[in-house]
Amino acid sequence: MAKSNRRKQPVIEKAHCPTCNREQNCILHGRADKPWRWEDRYGNSMVGGNAYSLFECCGCETVFTETSSWDENNIDQWYDYDGAIQSEAVYTKITLPGPPARPRPDWLDKIGKLDPNLFHILDETYRCYDEKCFILAAIGLRTALDSCVASVKIDPAKSFQEKLKELKEQGFIGDTEHGILTVLTNAGSAAAHRGWSPNEEQTTHLLDVLENFIHRVLVNGQKALEIKSGIPEAQKRKRAGTSKADGA
Repeated sequence: MAKSNRRKQPVIEKAHCPTCNREQNCILHGRADKPWRWEDRYGNSMVGGNAYSLFECCGCETVFTETSSWDENNIDQWYDYDGAIQSEAVYTKITLPGPPARPRPDWLDKIGKLDPNLFHILDETYRCYDEKCFILAAIGLRTALDSCVASVKIDPAKSFQEKLKELKEQGFIGDTEHGILTVLTNAGSAAAHRGWSPNEEQTTHLLDVLENFIHRVLVNGQKALEIKSGIPEAQKRKRAGTSKADGA
């Protein structure tokens, strides 16, 4: 009997893509279901299960795994129209790689072209934030600010206080931002030298401060310089009352 040449249609399911960071239509490449049962010698028992799935996002084509777990202690119950109790397992889903805890700025790739070293520092800092390593994230924020300051041609041998003072004198920042960036540098120093551990909310605020500074000074500043190069210069006005015949 001849074999059919028709290709099997892929199975499409909804899953949380870690790259798109949202529910997406995904191709299911495979799944293994592993039910389990636990019991002790006193008659206590529990049942549950884990489903291990391999997905490929139909949008960005990221391949990732999903573990979906349940047990009988985590059940959603309700009454149907006849008054009978209905129940359904509540699934806990974990994807690997996991989605970022904080979405990356849309201008981050531009930093990679402007300053690859700063991009590398920011990438590692975001990874620390995703893993809730807030001490390392605070140190990374301070290091990223230092690299950003070097990009605007301020002497890297100066102290942080001197660098922030020069930023203010050159008009990159005002009084308020000078104070805010001072807090950021002090936080990084405390994390590096005194083991200070900021919480997630504090680290988030410090990230906001650094992102706003980088976006305004490097990204938008670079765009303004590019626009400046294309603006025609104003023509010089001739002095009134002068002509070629003057002085003849």
